[in-house]
Amino acid sequence: MSAALAGSVRWAVVPYAPAAPFRLYAGPDYEPIAAPLDRLFADGRAGGDSEYTFLTIGKARPVLILSDPPARLHGEITALRLRRFSKLSAAEQAAVRQQRDPDLFHLPPSRFDLPEENAAIVSALVHINLSAVEQRSCGQLNTEEMRVLGERIITFYGFDTRLLFEAYLREMAARRREA
Repeated sequence: MSAALAGSVRWAVVPYAPAAPFRLYAGPDYEPIAAPLDRLFADGRAGGDSEYTFLTIGKARPVLILSDPPARLHGEITALRLRRFSKLSAAEQAAVRQQRDPDLFHLPPSRFDLPEENAAIVSALVHINLSAVEQRSCGQLNTEEMRVLGERIITFYGFDTRLLFEAYLREMAARRREA
């Protein structure tokens, strides 16, 4: 798969986050085991086997990929789930198309090969293993769109980027002094 995934919309198998009641896979010949949350935590805290196979729902859906896979850490990418326009009112659709809804980032249908018009849900970050992502891209955001989307994500989650910005300013000042 191409290393440049960031900004592309691709189909992927996206699991829902496991939620109570937790059902654990017990093997092909057994019914799932119901596991209470306190038991799962106790196993982990005791240093025991705290890795489980959860039976959870997932589906094949398009996502907007935010990151390229890390080279050496793990094979996951970060993406945003999409909201179909058929789930929005006419007024909501108009606001999204004009980029006036801070929670939804419009994906122009002329540039994205999807069954219907969509918007990326700023608050819906998901992590997906690279093996669950289709190779073919359905469209791509440009650099400016990725910048704006990144600002929306930072604002939504309240990430503090002051130290990063200060480091950037120091680096720029050092480059000027060297020139």
